[in-house]
Amino acid sequence: MKAHEWIDRLKVTKNLPSDYAAAKALHITRSAVSNYRGRASTLDEDVAEKIAILLGINPVGIVLDQAAERTKSPALRQSLAAEAARLCALC
Repeated sequence: MKAHEWIDRLKVTKNLPSDYAAAKALHITRSAVSNYRGRASTLDEDVAEKIAILLGINPVGIVLDQAAERTKSPALRQSLAAEAARLCALC
């Protein structure tokens, strides 16, 4: 999943009305959320962990999902995505 999809999932799950509310819940700036919607297509590990905790899922699943998004190798992407899916129900 792209970073913005994780943020959107957090917003829906926690009934957060805006990116500003999501930023507050994650203890990051509103501009950081904007960056995740724009040029930064993957979450860094700290924000991935915060989202996982708020969603009540294994942080490793989101971290692996984001590593899969970043990698250029199709074989590695597939392996990372499979492991993320094993650890995280909706990765």
